[in-house]
Amino acid sequence: MPCIALSEDNSDRWIDQFPLRSQVGYTKPMSKGLSVVKASGIREPFSESKVRRSIRRVRIPASLENQVVRHVREKLYDGIPTQEIYKHIREFLGSSSAPYSKSMYGLKQAIMQLGPSGFPFEKYIARVLEHHGFLTRTNVIAAGKCVQHEVDVVAEKDGGRFMIECKFHNRPGSRSDVKVALYVQARFEDLERGMQGKTDEQKFSQPWLVTNTKFTTEAIAYGECVGMWVVGWSHPESGDLQSLIESGRLHPVTCLTTLTEGEAKELLRNNIVMCKQILSEKDALQAMGFPKERRDMVEAEVNAICSQER
Repeated sequence: MPCIALSEDNSDRWIDQFPLRSQVGYTKPMSKGLSVVKASGIREPFSESKVRRSIRRVRIPASLENQVVRHVREKLYDGIPTQEIYKHIREFLGSSSAPYSKSMYGLKQAIMQLGPSGFPFEKYIARVLEHHGFLTRTNVIAAGKCVQHEVDVVAEKDGGRFMIECKFHNRPGSRSDVKVALYVQARFEDLERGMQGKTDEQKFSQPWLVTNTKFTTEAIAYGECVGMWVVGWSHPESGDLQSLIESGRLHPVTCLTTLTEGEAKELLRNNIVMCKQILSEKDALQAMGFPKERRDMVEAEVNAICSQER
């Protein structure tokens, strides 16, 4: 069956409108022949255009683009891990004229900090989908033909009812493989058999598998074959997790540099998983004992993240 559209426009493709050269001056491309090592251990040629795209994607001020590129050039060596490049960029942004840009650039790592358990990630995914027009419930018990199942997220939109399995990883380079997709499909089929005779409104329309990292090619192929909607970092081409978050400025509280790790965890325990919730639930910080000056600092960073324009 055709998959439901997660957004009604192509706002998550906004990066395509920007040229590769910065409007504030062009920096000569870095030396060719150097390679980087990805979190998966795979080596690939260094690409300055990827650095520039990553900067533009998170709407870091255009005036900083060439400064960031020059900073990376100074640190570059053959075989540098991509995590080290990321670290250098974040350090530079934190001391730049737009220090909150550091929060913007740390999205992938911030999502990994929702762990170690996957429960906050499930809550977070539900919030992201709500922003995109879905009605959601988390940790729903549903009866299959053979056994009961706890569904991470049940989402409904436009007459569809979706069984969503959230696969959380807290290590860079981890991938969800075909075994995970097979497991999700088996649960969906048991639920289908258990719901025979019920109304369409009570049945699940489609299984989803959502992860904060990437999938193996086999997992993607299997999902396409059985009609499973597979959403991860950079997959599918339109409607991937990163785009769903960035298009709505739906960053998790773990990206905030004005909070300690313990404070972010306390917010998660109170079901505040998204930066925007801090603005709508202003009593949360006060209940945690934040003085007004600290509350103002946190809210200033949240406002910068949620409204920053390139």
